[in-house]
Amino acid sequence: MTTTELSHSSHAINHLIDAIVNAVGEEYELAEVEGDAVLLIRKGPAPSKKEIQDICLKIFNAFHYKRKWMQQHTICPCGACMAIINLSLKFVVHHGPVAEIKVGRFVKPSGPEMIVAHRLLKNSIGNNEYLLLTEKLLQQGDDEPGVEMEWTRSSEEYPAIGKVDYRFALLNEARKNVPEPPEPRNEYRRDNTSFREIPIAAYYMDVYTMLTGIPGRAEWVPNLKKVEQEGSGVYVGSVHRCTFDNYHATLSPIRMTVSDEGIMYAEGCTIEEMKLSLVYEYVIKKTSDKTSTFSCRFMNANESPLPEDVNVVLFECLQMMAKELKEHCEKTPEGIKV
Repeated sequence: MTTTELSHSSHAINHLIDAIVNAVGEEYELAEVEGDAVLLIRKGPAPSKKEIQDICLKIFNAFHYKRKWMQQHTICPCGACMAIINLSLKFVVHHGPVAEIKVGRFVKPSGPEMIVAHRLLKNSIGNNEYLLLTEKLLQQGDDEPGVEMEWTRSSEEYPAIGKVDYRFALLNEARKNVPEPPEPRNEYRRDNTSFREIPIAAYYMDVYTMLTGIPGRAEWVPNLKKVEQEGSGVYVGSVHRCTFDNYHATLSPIRMTVSDEGIMYAEGCTIEEMKLSLVYEYVIKKTSDKTSTFSCRFMNANESPLPEDVNVVLFECLQMMAKELKEHCEKTPEGIKV
């Protein structure tokens, strides 16, 4: 994986873990996060089968809703961001006594039953999305009916633990029922304005990463003093307020599409002082492993054409930006970090 993919995969997992934790609320305690696994604990008697199904499906829906939202709003074509569509979630639920080890201000649950729960993450179920309940849990909780699921009995044999019996239900149908997030507003008026194209002696993904790293544009965009953004991350609909020498601009990504030709990225730009609403389109194409072409243009977001004097100034700014992007990419080491 590239540096970008490693960074973005961690970013995606963090967002999805946040969705899981927020869905749980105060019903369970977040005991530990281990990579892409979340350990949730509730002390007391075993919950009923219905309670478990309800909380797991609540988490499942929150996870996949967030996954769909991220998939819709990403502006990154790296392998990690494109693989968000394939992410899945599985549950292992167990009940039993645990010990607590205190290290400094941290309390870590441990003991044989905790080992059982961890081992069950590796099992012979031929699916990536399921709800697994141990028989020990089911024997202690009420077996009241919950959401209708097709349950299968199975077991695993583990060294030093022995046989562990459980039941599992696949979540394929539940995934189909996850609500759809509202579609992002990414339509805009296009016209036949010509593109300005220049060659850049840098890998096309590095050029694209530099361009879409809006918070870092103050390092290379002419006359840009600072960038302030609402929230974190750059995605379709994110808002970035840019302070230039003589004016302020608000940028917001609109769309990213990937094709055999390259990557097309569009962002909206409003400049209150000039009463302008623009759309900038950028196309980055790979010409070799170390070279690319960068094309850019701007269009009036409104129906009326731009005044000629405004058009001239904007075109000069666009040319300067393209020139600085080229110079910055060509002097930056390969594998830009974001």
